[in-house]
Amino acid sequence: MMDAMMAEMMSAMMVDSVVQLDRASLFALACVVIIGLPHGAFDGAIARHLGYGRGWRGLTSFIGLYLGLAAAVVVFWIWQPGLALGLFLLLSAVHFGYGDATGATAVSRMVQIAAHGGVAVFGISLFHLQQVTPLFAALTGGDVAVAVLMAELFPLTMIPVAGLYLICAIREAALRPRLVELALLCLLLSIVPPLVGFALYFCVIHTGRHMQHIWQHLRGRATPRHILGEAALFTVASWAGGVMIWLWLDSGNVSQDLLQVIFIGLAALTVPHMILVDGMLRRSDAKEAM
Repeated sequence: MMDAMMAEMMSAMMVDSVVQLDRASLFALACVVIIGLPHGAFDGAIARHLGYGRGWRGLTSFIGLYLGLAAAVVVFWIWQPGLALGLFLLLSAVHFGYGDATGATAVSRMVQIAAHGGVAVFGISLFHLQQVTPLFAALTGGDVAVAVLMAELFPLTMIPVAGLYLICAIREAALRPRLVELALLCLLLSIVPPLVGFALYFCVIHTGRHMQHIWQHLRGRATPRHILGEAALFTVASWAGGVMIWLWLDSGNVSQDLLQVIFIGLAALTVPHMILVDGMLRRSDAKEAM
């Protein structure tokens, strides 16, 4: 049955290989760029908060390392697009899950990371697999096997995770609001188009929580004007870079070019962003809590 579904989707994708996004999807991508992307522009301020990037020399070194990691991701994507997409989906799920987790114990936090991150990434793919597969194809030149397999295996992993989440929520009352939130998120993502669902989660839930968390760290370290000014500078620079790459691609298919610039760009920025936020910053939080 799974093989038949795969064959049907691949056949449909070959018949209509040119991706054409509707207005709702284009608006969703615009929200991702305008609202969601800037939350990563605070990484420079986070680096200084952690003791990196202070002074012009330190800032230059930080930016060089950050962009170097991003460039390495792009090179890897060009070399192995299907594998790169699969890794990007997995890293995104972990990153989103970390942002939503509130558990008091290591077990409950890991369960939340798997559940929330999994639904936000692989749930969208599973709910709308026939719509998402051509989008994956546009990002990988048709190498969708890894991403589709991950989406199809998602229910097998979520069944035990959902059971563990329910048990943890019974034992930890603080988890219950997030469990209800997850159920409502599943309902929402199953109804709205995939890119719209992703934009709603990325821009409202993930970006909102990330900004609240980051602001708690930064508000006492520098003036809001300085922090916001620096973030605006990095945001405009990333927009300008994206526009230049989009103009350079010029494949004749605007939708495909937009998908590639936005999502491969997000993948490139996710790696250094995760190292900084989910690695260094969370380690610093743990030390302060001890």
